[in-house]
Order: sequence, then C-alpha cells, then structure tokens
Amino acid sequence: MAQISNMPRKIGEWINMELHNAQLYRVLARSAPNDREKHILEDFSDDSQDTAETLMRIYKKMTGYRFEPKPVPLKENGSYRNVIRSRIGEEIRLSKMYRNAYMNMQDNFALRRTIFNAYHTCLEHAVTLLEMAG
Repeated sequence: MAQISNMPRKIGEWINMELHNAQLYRVLARSAPNDREKHILEDFSDDSQDTAETLMRIYKKMTGYRFEPKPVPLKENGSYRNVIRSRIGEEIRLSKMYRNAYMNMQDNFALRRTIFNAYHTCLEHAVTLLEMAG
C-alpha cells in the first residue's frame, strides 16, 4: 500500500507519464495514415491530458503546491505501425500499474476515482490500438 508521504511523489510520476503520453499521441496523430486513426490518437492525447490535469488538481489539494511537470523527451522510434504496436503493451502495463494503485488505496476518494478511470482508459486504449495494429 502506498504511504501517504509517498503519494505526492507517486502522483508526480503519473502526471509526467500522462503528459508524455499526451505529447506522444499528438505526434503520432500527425503521422496517422487516415482521418479515423488521426482522430482516435487525438482523443487518446486528450484523455492523457485530462488525466494529468485532474492529477495536478489533486496534487495541489494534497500538498498546497502547484505541480511543476518535468518533460520527458519522446524516445519512440520506428514506423508508425511499430510504435502503435509497442503502445499496446505500454497501455496494458499502465493499466496494471493503475489497477494495483487503486486496489491499495483506501482513503482518498477523488484520487481513487481518478486512478480507476485511468485504469479503464488504458484498457480502452490498448484494445483500440490492437484493432489499429491489425
């Protein structure tokens, strides 16, 4: 179970990760082969941005300080389809991470709800990416 003293640090890691994912999906959307995939990836970017913003509000409420994101450079390379395929595994990994955090958290309803939503969003992303990778 995550200790309350560790929670702000953990939330910060999640914020940076979600902002990275938002940026990655925006970049991928620009190279999408068709409008359908472009819109899907733009929606994924919005999902990650929304999660990051919600986590930032929780962080501020918890600590009294505004979170200052630390940009993580994009490292994904390869063809569009290869990056899409690699994201399937990453979204599944993230869903497991959020599921475990949700299962081990009991006292912060807003954070717990946000983590639950992020868990499901990652699963939805993984399934959609699997269809796109076809």
